[in-house]
Amino acid sequence: MIGPDEFYEWHEQPRQGDIVLSGISRIIAEDHRSPSQWESLDAHFVQIDDAWDDGKPLGIAAGIGLAMVVTHDCQLDKEWNQRVRELQKGGMAEEQAGLEAASDPTLDRTLVVSPLVDPDEIRGGRGNLLAGKVIGYLPVPAHPEDLVEECVVDLTYQCTVDRLDVIKVASISEAARKRLRYALIQLDALRTAELGFEIEAIVGRTIREVEIPARDPMAIRIQLDNGQVIELLQQPVLQLLFFGL
Repeated sequence: MIGPDEFYEWHEQPRQGDIVLSGISRIIAEDHRSPSQWESLDAHFVQIDDAWDDGKPLGIAAGIGLAMVVTHDCQLDKEWNQRVRELQKGGMAEEQAGLEAASDPTLDRTLVVSPLVDPDEIRGGRGNLLAGKVIGYLPVPAHPEDLVEECVVDLTYQCTVDRLDVIKVASISEAARKRLRYALIQLDALRTAELGFEIEAIVGRTIREVEIPARDPMAIRIQLDNGQVIELLQQPVLQLLFFGL
């Protein structure tokens, strides 16, 4: 995990990686089960009767907590950029078009966020979680001004919120943002069952473990059931290349 001075960097504009105080919610089953790391987030339970066609209710667990914006920067201003271009094509100056688009409360309202959780509440070991060795979690150091405690972002929990209903608490550096993006790539790609089956079919073995070496977070080690190891290198174009077996 990188240190606080390298991890945090304040900026005014909304960006991927922003830490916000936000409402967080998820759909739940009738038994209202909450994993230990989410118990503090599941402060309220709402039941919507007859939500399903067969009359079964729909359950929702919700609460307030710190969360990290995982929406990519390209998506954060997508509608704003489109509106600016439209206004410029209509003859409006660039600066005025930007102000006009910024005053429109309907543009780019949604954010996808993941909650910050206590690593002690998660199976896998605090050390491994804070070292960034567990897929699905991003380690977060304590904020220098005590705005955020040492924790991890639980990327397996993602919900959509309205950006007008969140409070920005802290923002992160480009170096930290790169780690977030890589953690999202790992979660979305390496844990996809179809990709795992394809790799197993290629090598003719079963994947036993996936590891990220601490010395090189851009490398991935896939251990097979026969003890052999495949090393993958993450390229900027988001392709995984074999470079050793």
